[in-house]
Amino acid sequence: MFRLSRRFAIALATTSSVLASPVLAQSDFASCLQDIKAEAMRQGVDGSVADRAFQGLTPDRKVVDLDSRQPEFSLTYAKYVGNSVSADRIARGQQRLAQNRSILDTLQGQYGVPPQYIMAFWGIETNYGGYMGDFLVVRSVATLACMTKRREFFSNETVQALRILSLNHMTSPQMRGSWAGAMGNMQFMPSTFMKWGVDYDRNGRIDLWHSLPDAFASASNFLRGIGWKPGLPAAEEVFLPQGFPLDQADTTIEKPVSAWAAMGVRKAGNAALPTVDAPSSILLPAGFRGPAFILYPNFKAVMNWNRSTLYALAVTILAQQIAGGPPVMQMPPADDEPLSRETVIDMQNRLARLTLYTDEIDGLLGPKTRSAVRLYQKRIGMPADGHPTPEFVRRLQQQR
Repeated sequence: MFRLSRRFAIALATTSSVLASPVLAQSDFASCLQDIKAEAMRQGVDGSVADRAFQGLTPDRKVVDLDSRQPEFSLTYAKYVGNSVSADRIARGQQRLAQNRSILDTLQGQYGVPPQYIMAFWGIETNYGGYMGDFLVVRSVATLACMTKRREFFSNETVQALRILSLNHMTSPQMRGSWAGAMGNMQFMPSTFMKWGVDYDRNGRIDLWHSLPDAFASASNFLRGIGWKPGLPAAEEVFLPQGFPLDQADTTIEKPVSAWAAMGVRKAGNAALPTVDAPSSILLPAGFRGPAFILYPNFKAVMNWNRSTLYALAVTILAQQIAGGPPVMQMPPADDEPLSRETVIDMQNRLARLTLYTDEIDGLLGPKTRSAVRLYQKRIGMPADGHPTPEFVRRLQQQR
């Protein structure tokens, strides 16, 4: 699961960093490394550190191959969350929480992040440390910097990896991670490591691979830094009243929690929503026939960790059940099917011709595509939930 979610995160997080410059040929790799070394030295890295890290370095063709692959299908809510929130992962998360309760409670006091969320991130990112990746991080990020179009983003990640080597008493072979450079129990990119890593055990180095205190404290520090605030969960399942305006179920629409309550929205199980005025949104990840969720401000912090809505939902649902809460009550529709990237591209093109979609034709089923879907659903009299069912796709394709 970690490999899929991390790949999805990198794809989304770096879309805006794609440059127009051509992909470098392998013969230019050494020259590219020298440019990175020069920037690293400007940021205080001794040149000898870069020389040792780059000595004999060649591009990793497997990394280039993995980067060039695009997911063929957009995952459904049921498939993504079903894979992420398994009974085994819940049970293991509860076991790990009990084993580390003392330090997790201490960290909650310092950073405000509940222990079940740290366990949920850990479980989804690396299956509780079971798979952290075995790619050489410096080689991976240097390959992505010099052999793909995302040079700016990954050049910086390579510089930050060199800074880690310089400041953290590590060697390049010790620094291993995913094919895209994510490292350790929590899968931090080098830049995240440098900004948010914590030497909690005070042994003189930040070790996200072998020191759980460092890993948990770094994750807590990161979440606090990207917006986590104590007081509310990230999201909760809700029941919508009959006649609820589906066009209001959109992450771009925020209302005070009290406003949703006044519209008849209640927690799943029929309990009242919290009596707070925090801004919140309603999400229907599988359309109006599936579960509904209210997204509190902390959901944005989870999204800042990984820009996938389904990832953020999976973290929230897993955290709730690790803490002993109930599973999601409303099942997703059994006929909900993934859409191929080709289908989404065709859908975006057709919606663009109808002047309903004005963003990039990228084959990704993001918020802007769903907003365009909702507009067309309204036009043709379908429930405007922004969820493109096979029936919606068929009717859109019949549009002339």
